[in-house]
Amino acid sequence: MTTELSLEQYLNQMGHSPQTVKNYLYTIGIFLALSKEAENFKYKDILQYMEEHTQNLKSNGSKNRVLAAIKKYYDYLVEIGRRNDHPCRTLILKGRRRKGVIHHDLFTGEELEQLMEREERYEDLKIRNQVVMSLLIYQGLTSGELQEIKVKHVDLDAGTIYIKESRKQSRRHLELQPKQYRLLDKYINEIRPQLLRVETEVLLIGKLGTPLTVDDINYLVSTFKMLFPDRNLNSMTIRQSVIANWLNEKRLPLEQVQLYAGHKWISSTAEYRYTSVEEQRTLINKFHPLG
Repeated sequence: MTTELSLEQYLNQMGHSPQTVKNYLYTIGIFLALSKEAENFKYKDILQYMEEHTQNLKSNGSKNRVLAAIKKYYDYLVEIGRRNDHPCRTLILKGRRRKGVIHHDLFTGEELEQLMEREERYEDLKIRNQVVMSLLIYQGLTSGELQEIKVKHVDLDAGTIYIKESRKQSRRHLELQPKQYRLLDKYINEIRPQLLRVETEVLLIGKLGTPLTVDDINYLVSTFKMLFPDRNLNSMTIRQSVIANWLNEKRLPLEQVQLYAGHKWISSTAEYRYTSVEEQRTLINKFHPLG
């Protein structure tokens, strides 16, 4: 008889430090003590809990740590099969908005390559996950753009992928890296047909056979946090890192990086260049669309 994975075992498997596991267990314990039906909570129930039981916490950071622990609890329930949905995965507590690019949050090209090397339990999902991560770390796509890619947008003969225009990003054709050819060919022709349970042209398919959503993609990225437990790893910081590395590691021209990133204004791209405040101001003034 198989013994069910405990919450503590799950947290340890996620690669957290002993102190982080201890903190999560303590916060989750309080949450469960105050919420008798927590296992069946919906989004609104968690919002109500946060409003009622974190009002005495002075900093937004403290409230976010409580929410992070609660999210781990529902990650665990999904993992062991006691829930098939996550009620608060997309819940974010809004604080003061940070301006500009926070460069010390970003990852080097070498660090991003580690996201392609994680061991996986299932070979088909490993290939799918590598496709997702490769599009994030080589093309610098947003999770929204990933969700919109169709099979026909991948041209292996030309070695390009088409990204359609969105409200924030311009449309573009991006070159594939050599290592992506084999991955995409295997995924499109072998893995994707095996995963597929509905008729769709969408490229990225989840384990239930339906198209990956933005939430699915963001969750997938969150499972890689064990590689960088003390860093802010998410699809946005990956994209920001890629853009910064194009400019600062590879020394690509600003205008070329603007095209790769899909920025509609070159001043948005200039924010990623490692410069002094004065140099940054000069660049933005020079390239600002109203300047």
